[in-house]
Amino acid sequence: MKSKSGFILVESLITLTISVMIVLTLSYCVSEQFKIIDNWEMRSSAHKIMELHLRNSNLPADITIDNKKYKFSQTKSLMKVEVNGKTFYAQKSP
Repeated sequence: MKSKSGFILVESLITLTISVMIVLTLSYCVSEQFKIIDNWEMRSSAHKIMELHLRNSNLPADITIDNKKYKFSQTKSLMKVEVNGKTFYAQKSP
């Protein structure tokens, strides 16, 4: 059987298109997962800072962890940590 060159070209273009779509989809999924992990890391660090302030009130209000600046503040019943435009809250227990 003799294959036609036009068929091979179309088949190659379709294969290339599918491969590029797969790579782009995987890249997008991985970048979104890193955003989720980064958010959980900020949340965990913010709550750790709150815990450290409960144990030791002499800690500075501004703490830098992994090039992210965490700013701690508190009122009588509420603790707050701000980082990268996000705010994490916790209520103090009596």
